[in-house]
Amino acid sequence: MSLPRLVSPYTVLETLTRGAIGNARAAATAIAEQVEDRRRLAPIEAPAGAGTLSRMGRAECLELLASRRAGRLAYIARAGVPDVVPVNYLLHGEDVLVRTGVGPKLQAAERGEVMTLEADDLDEEAQAGWSVVVSGPAHRLSAAEVRALADDALPRTWAGGPRFAVLRIRTKRVEGRRLS
Repeated sequence: MSLPRLVSPYTVLETLTRGAIGNARAAATAIAEQVEDRRRLAPIEAPAGAGTLSRMGRAECLELLASRRAGRLAYIARAGVPDVVPVNYLLHGEDVLVRTGVGPKLQAAERGEVMTLEADDLDEEAQAGWSVVVSGPAHRLSAAEVRALADDALPRTWAGGPRFAVLRIRTKRVEGRRLS
C-alpha cells in the first residue's frame, strides 16, 4: 500500500497565485476593452444624426428621469441572485423613491444594498430613444421620514396590494444614452 503524495504548501500557493494573476489579467483586459468602447460613444455635446448614440449630461438625465413614473429596478434579492422588476418611482431631488411591501426589495434596502433604476423611452419604429440609469445605496425610510414628505412627493403604485414601505436610493451614479 502506497502513501498519498504530499503536496507542498508552496506548490498550492503558486498554483493559486498563477490562476489569480491570470484571472486578474483577463479582467483588466476586458475592462480596458469596455473603456475603449465607451470612449467611442459620441461626447455629450455631439450633434445627433440618425443612428447616433450619445451620452447625456447629468442634468438632462435627471430631467428625463423625473418625467417618468415607471422603470426597472435591479437589486440583489439574495446572495448570488440578481433581480430586475418593474416599479413605480418618483424622483425626489436626486434621490429615487419607490414604494414596496414585504419581500426581497425591502430586505435588500434594509441591508443597505446598492440598487439601480433604469427608465427609458423607446420608439421601435424610428429606432430612437433614450435610457437613463441611476445607482446608489438604498435604505428604507422611517415612518417619521415618510410623514415628513409632502403627499405629492410619494410615489403612487399601479399595482394593488399593500405597499407601505418607501425605499430611497441615494443617487451616486447617473448615466444616460440617447439614440437618434
